[in-house]
Amino acid sequence: MEYFINYLLESSLILGVLALFYRAVLHHEPFFKFNRIYLLLSLVLAAVVPFIHFSFLQTASSNTEGFANLLQAVNVYADDMREAVVPTIAQSKTFGWFYLAGALGIFLRLIFGLIRLGGLSKKANWINYNGIRIADLPGSFNAFSFFHVIFVNRSLYSDDDLDKILVHEMSHVKHRHSLDVLLFEAILIVQWFNPFAWWIKHLLRELHEFQADRSVLNKGTAIGSYKKLLLHEATGARLFPVNNFNQCITKKRFKMMTNKTLKNKAFVKGLAASLMIVSVAFFFACDRIADEEIHQSSFEESQQNSLKGEEIEATFFVVEVMPQFPGGDEELRNFIATNVKYPVDAKEQGKSGRVYVQFVVSKTGAVKDVKVVRSGGFESIDEEAVRVVSAMPKWIPGMQRGKKVNVNYTIPINFVLQGDSPVQKDVEPVAQENDNEVTVVTYSKNKTLK
Repeated sequence: MEYFINYLLESSLILGVLALFYRAVLHHEPFFKFNRIYLLLSLVLAAVVPFIHFSFLQTASSNTEGFANLLQAVNVYADDMREAVVPTIAQSKTFGWFYLAGALGIFLRLIFGLIRLGGLSKKANWINYNGIRIADLPGSFNAFSFFHVIFVNRSLYSDDDLDKILVHEMSHVKHRHSLDVLLFEAILIVQWFNPFAWWIKHLLRELHEFQADRSVLNKGTAIGSYKKLLLHEATGARLFPVNNFNQCITKKRFKMMTNKTLKNKAFVKGLAASLMIVSVAFFFACDRIADEEIHQSSFEESQQNSLKGEEIEATFFVVEVMPQFPGGDEELRNFIATNVKYPVDAKEQGKSGRVYVQFVVSKTGAVKDVKVVRSGGFESIDEEAVRVVSAMPKWIPGMQRGKKVNVNYTIPINFVLQGDSPVQKDVEPVAQENDNEVTVVTYSKNKTLK
């Protein structure tokens, strides 16, 4: 459940940042195609980026490969609000039911709108117009379109006004705006609680109207007469989920009809928006910055120790069946989350650092030979890392040729003061093969992780 909460929070932040940028920089500019792409990419980033994880500027040398079975770093943050908030929300049954109720309500709202639209289709008198199907319906309502169909009551308009309305709605059809509408409705089922999601939906549908208005004007319609038609349509029933002719009747819509942007200004703003998209994707997907160089001597020392002890009891780095923490990787993350504590003296003195702890999962499953192979630069930080690793319960031991054996592991634990490097994201464990060496990479999760 924590993973889902983290996903919702990160997705909401992405939508918020991109929506604020759009409102401040692009909203009043008439490059509609670019703006539409920006808003749709905002949705895609919010939906996908929380699942993407990569490391930036991994250590240039291959020294990290020296640590066999190097577990992914665990981050421990001091005074992080998420330390209490995320687990509390995740464990709340009330929140779970409340969220499901909201999602179900939005889903049923969408289904009801589609059913109502289907019902109207059965009452319509169908006409073909330039390859577009027109549903002529009785009643007082604003003309609207849904995919390749335009719904309108032709008896309410003069021939001239009807032509303008059809050009407007055909623009919605041509640009496939209905796909955008359904995409946003799907996003809202998941993000129904997020005000930024609703705001971006409003901004996009407003953009649809700007784009359709421009199509009408490009056909030679006078701005004055078109404004009068819009004002005349200022009242009327609005159906869902469709593109309504009367949507967003505001002064800024009128202003956008004549608004022009200098090419240089458009280029600068377009470049800024592109950089914003890339920056947000990179910031939220990047796990960590470059590690400091880890000396090869640490690995050589571990190899020598293993060889020296081979006469007594061999310690392996790669075996046929690798050891497993009881309950799997999720339980390992839970163990770390509930046991690692940021040392008080380190917090008070503003100390942070990454500790590399090496340990052996013995053939009995017990964790032994716990030691720091690279200090975090502060004694209490090193001690806390060793304490937590030493306190691990028994693992399911590794197997080699049908026998239980000792297996060596190394785990980095980051102690980070608030405001330091980004929080390590959480992904599923993976196995990476490198020539003759297999490195099992496990992303452990602290209470404060995203």
